[in-house]
Amino acid sequence: MKKMKFITMLIIAMICVSCSGSSSVNKAITQVEKALEKVEKNKGNMSESDWKNIEKEMEGPLQVIAHALESNEVGMMERIKLMAVAAKWATVAMEAGFAEIEKQTGVHREELGNELEKAVREIEKAAQELERTLNR
Repeated sequence: MKKMKFITMLIIAMICVSCSGSSSVNKAITQVEKALEKVEKNKGNMSESDWKNIEKEMEGPLQVIAHALESNEVGMMERIKLMAVAAKWATVAMEAGFAEIEKQTGVHREELGNELEKAVREIEKAAQELERTLNR
């Protein structure tokens, strides 16, 4: 869960983008991209301490990005880069989340998807039955 909160905060920080441009922002984006590459290469084998190290590594760059966003110092190219990095982080976060669910439940993601579809159908049936009961 801590991983998901961290990644969600990262995504929010990157999507709340504004206007001009700055070399410190470009450096920060590059550092975030490097951290993302590390996570992508090792996502299946990352321990809690690995995630903490990534979090520490990204703390400074994220502060630079957040300050630049608040000060409207982010240009169009930086905006595009930030959105691309945020999309990649979201993908990695989802994959890590599914891997964690598989690890904890022993249920493969495809099987989990099937079970969720069944649950949704059952909820829809129950909602229809409730509606019929209320309309009598």
